[in-house]
Amino acid sequence: MNKVKSAHFQQWLSTATDSLPDHVIQVVTQEFKNHYLDAIDDLLEQGLSEKEARTQGLANLGQAETVGRCLKDVHLGQRHYKVAAVASMLILAVLLFFPAFIGSFLPGNPVAEQVGHVLTGSLLAMLTAYVLNTLRRLLIWRFALQKLDRFFKIAIASYLLWITADIVSLILYNAPLYIGSLRALNEAVNSFDKLLITAAWIGQIGLGTTGMMIALSLWQSQDGLYRIGKLLAICLGVMAVPIGLAALATNLGLTIVVSILTMFVVLGHILVWPVSAMLFVRAVFRPPNTQPPQLI
Repeated sequence: MNKVKSAHFQQWLSTATDSLPDHVIQVVTQEFKNHYLDAIDDLLEQGLSEKEARTQGLANLGQAETVGRCLKDVHLGQRHYKVAAVASMLILAVLLFFPAFIGSFLPGNPVAEQVGHVLTGSLLAMLTAYVLNTLRRLLIWRFALQKLDRFFKIAIASYLLWITADIVSLILYNAPLYIGSLRALNEAVNSFDKLLITAAWIGQIGLGTTGMMIALSLWQSQDGLYRIGKLLAICLGVMAVPIGLAALATNLGLTIVVSILTMFVVLGHILVWPVSAMLFVRAVFRPPNTQPPQLI
């Protein structure tokens, strides 16, 4: 029997190389086959039966899921981490300078200002979704925090729902649905506007809730995420909790509360993106952890 054709080895190989580019799969497959065959030959020389040697040789390769995470981290993650670090700082730049840019260069032209705000929102949506998804990959591939996968996917979907409603409302009514600008349901001008407000409301609450769950998980993690984990958790919490509460406060007519929460959201935005960029940079220059963290 060809030892490489072992069904267990083929299954292990399929799991370990899942989602990798074809050219990477070809290279690492040959390497794993060589390691597997060499291990079997050594174990046979030690007196083990062929079945025992194949079983032990496969075990020596490590858990397929763990190996797969490391392979994705090395062959897919590094490029994304670099781009995400730049994208994080671009988000901060857009948040801080684009509103002033639009106000200075497009004064007195409502249509031009409206287009500028739509383009700004669209750019922020693309950058933010990319950074959040890359952060999700980093925490799973590098730190084995699979528990956060579902939270991140819900957070990204909630954010995209919210920002889509915001942009559509801005295009149709020139009335954004962002924090501090979200209208209460009873202020809707028609049924479609009510649908947009509801979508923005659901998106904000979904993002706020999952953001808080991510922040709590990062805070409880026994691993320091390069000594940035708890700082990132604080920044996410400062931003996420007010986002969720602001949606509720708006529909309750608590104007003053909304204003206060908006200030915390802005503060969280200013803090979270530089911290995220710092984490991505450290992930590029530091090797993966040998021991994945455990969530309490």
